[in-house]
Amino acid sequence: MLTSSVFSPSDCTAQALADFEKLVIEGGAVDPEGLTQRIRDASRLLFLRASDGQLVGVGALKHPGPGYRNRVFADARATTPSDGYRVELGWVVVAKTHQGRGLSTRIVGELLPFAKNENVFATTRADERVMRYASDHGFEINGKLYPSGRGYDLVLYLRNAARFPDTK
Repeated sequence: MLTSSVFSPSDCTAQALADFEKLVIEGGAVDPEGLTQRIRDASRLLFLRASDGQLVGVGALKHPGPGYRNRVFADARATTPSDGYRVELGWVVVAKTHQGRGLSTRIVGELLPFAKNENVFATTRADERVMRYASDHGFEINGKLYPSGRGYDLVLYLRNAARFPDTK
C-alpha cells in the first residue's frame, strides 16, 4: 500500500527535504545546482511512500519567477503569455523500482487540487510515455519542442483552470 502526503516545504523535516531532493536528482531531468533552495521555495511537495516508509515518488507545485517563466514560454514559442501561468507542476519523479504503475498520474492528480482556480504549466521531455497522464488532467501541448541543454527536447504543457472548474 502506498500513502501520499502533501506539505509546504516549511513543514517538512530536513531529512524529508533531503529525501525529496535525492529522488528528484535520481530522476535525472533537473539541474542539481540550486535545487535545495528551489525545493524550499516550492508551494507544495508531495511524498509518495511505500508501507515500509520508502520514498517511491515525489512531485511539486512551484511559483517560479517571471524570468524563468518568460524564458520557458519563449523557448517553447508558446502561443499564450507566461504571466497567465504562475504555477508550475514539476519534479514528478517515480523511483525506478515503482515505474509503470500509473504513479505519475496519481501524483499529478493529488497535487492539482492545491492549484485550484489557477492556470498551471509543466515542462517535460518530449517523450509520450513521460507525460501520458497530461491529457487525463487537462494539460495540452503549447508551442514547439525546444532543447533542454541536457541532450533531449522539452515540451511545454498548459492547463487552463477555466476549463476545469470542478477541480476540488
